[in-house]
Amino acid sequence: MNRLTYFIGSILIILVIASCHPLDKVNLAALTKPDVYTLPAVAEAYVNNLYADFLPGLNSDEGFNSDEAEAGWPNTTNISPYLRGIINSNTYDYMPYDGIRTINLFLDGIDGATFDAATKNRLKGESLFWRAWAYFGMVKAYGGVELVLKPAAVGDNAAIFTARATTSACYTQIIKDLDDAIGLLPDASGNARINKAVAMAFKGRVTLFEASPQFNRTNSAQLWQAAYDANKAAVTYLDGKGFGLVDDFKQIWVSEMSKEVIMVKRYSYPESPNGYFQVAIWPLKYSESGAANGNMPSLELASTFPMKDGSKWNPNTMNYADFHQNRDDRFYYSIAYNGYPPYLLPMVGKENLWTYWYDKDGDPSTGVNGKEMRADFINGYESRSSFYSPKMVDSSIGVTNKLAGQIDWVEIRYAEVIMNLAEAANEVGKPDEAVQILGKIRARAKILPGSDNKYGVTATDKGGIRQAIMDERFVEFAFETKRFNDLRRWRTYKSTMEGLPGSAKHGLRIEWSGTTANRPIGLENIDQIWNQFNVTVIEDVGKITMMPEDKYSFFGIPATYLERNSKLEQNNTWGGTFDPLK
Repeated sequence: MNRLTYFIGSILIILVIASCHPLDKVNLAALTKPDVYTLPAVAEAYVNNLYADFLPGLNSDEGFNSDEAEAGWPNTTNISPYLRGIINSNTYDYMPYDGIRTINLFLDGIDGATFDAATKNRLKGESLFWRAWAYFGMVKAYGGVELVLKPAAVGDNAAIFTARATTSACYTQIIKDLDDAIGLLPDASGNARINKAVAMAFKGRVTLFEASPQFNRTNSAQLWQAAYDANKAAVTYLDGKGFGLVDDFKQIWVSEMSKEVIMVKRYSYPESPNGYFQVAIWPLKYSESGAANGNMPSLELASTFPMKDGSKWNPNTMNYADFHQNRDDRFYYSIAYNGYPPYLLPMVGKENLWTYWYDKDGDPSTGVNGKEMRADFINGYESRSSFYSPKMVDSSIGVTNKLAGQIDWVEIRYAEVIMNLAEAANEVGKPDEAVQILGKIRARAKILPGSDNKYGVTATDKGGIRQAIMDERFVEFAFETKRFNDLRRWRTYKSTMEGLPGSAKHGLRIEWSGTTANRPIGLENIDQIWNQFNVTVIEDVGKITMMPEDKYSFFGIPATYLERNSKLEQNNTWGGTFDPLK
């Protein structure tokens, strides 16, 4: 019995439970594999399972792997293994061939389906998209992988156990699947299903990765042109369908299904009983469990947000005590700082976010600088950087129901597509177009245009504009699972992390200079008392130790897969013979 038959059995259980469904009148026990291709509701349910398998959601730990978030719990054992130089070939494990087999089984028979052509084309297009999605996830991790496009019969080892295809062959197939999907999928519909807009936007992401230094070591102009063309086509299509930047950055998540949202995982409580996993990103002080304090911004991230005039934060001329003042709008929805207004329901009407140290015992000889207690004291598990993040937090739910969050996870949004276009434009010799796009992103962040209408972008050469785009992506997509892979595809992961002062991430130690009796504990306005704090830069826990860049560009194939298939070769950067650059 193959996976398709097993899956039919699982969806039949769902259909039996559901009331008033057309299939209620069918002898469910008699349904067989061909019913997937004759009953559109069964085919729909089959493809819906692909969404459950592949559609991503929040990963509140990924920031720990780069300069985006502080290390995590304040001890060295919890620093990411990627930053301790201890990853091995088993560390990164993503080989979703069970899901790919599910897709291949469906594609193998869908052309002969007897239901209406529109439904058939849509479901085939969605399946092709998810196959491209699965393969891209592997290729950006390992390079070329086994390229399996037909469902092999059980026991047919010659078909099941195959050698790795070249990376270029995998990219060719991924793009073919996306092109085929684009030709079959309907226009954007607003129902959160995969459609033409999603496929075109994702193709832009795929081609940008292929053109980036991780894969494109010779800086092939042809690959960059392909990335430019794909992203230009996506932007043109999206513009024609009414997509665009929303006026208020925060509204991307607060106002669901805005014109900026392209690919999304939707949450609706109680229909999605686990909701958006808010526990992971709340401060522990307001959590009913030990799972909290994800997405705690590093000082590196917080410092990269531009000032209101578009200039950079400068620690040599600016004061950390008023660090939060005169920043762009994205800062205020991404960084919760000392004195930040209430952003969680338990705080409303009671207290701002206070992350300072103070003299609890009245003895100036104890503690550090006489300060021994944090205002957000949680047994040593407060954010070491002094920052938390309000981004994508559902402020309408309380302490005991954080699994009921209804903030949607936006996987692809319009800003990413135009930023992808900006990067490719710069590399193909269109710097003005790149800077113009940066201006649009910054204008939405309410940065002032300046006399030259460049919104603080001062770079004029390719290298400078490239860096400006990198910095803009860092802040625009904070905690949207972009930074780790951006550093990998730029091949700047090692140099960026080793280049941090002291080879460590950083935060702020904020100390109240007044008496304990008059320290702020409620809704005091930080802008009126900021000068009563002393602020110093501190190192995050542990030193960063990096491995060679090649170890991060292409991870090792885990041993379990090598043992299962004797035809698989390990990457040459991990002691094997496979060249992921071919």
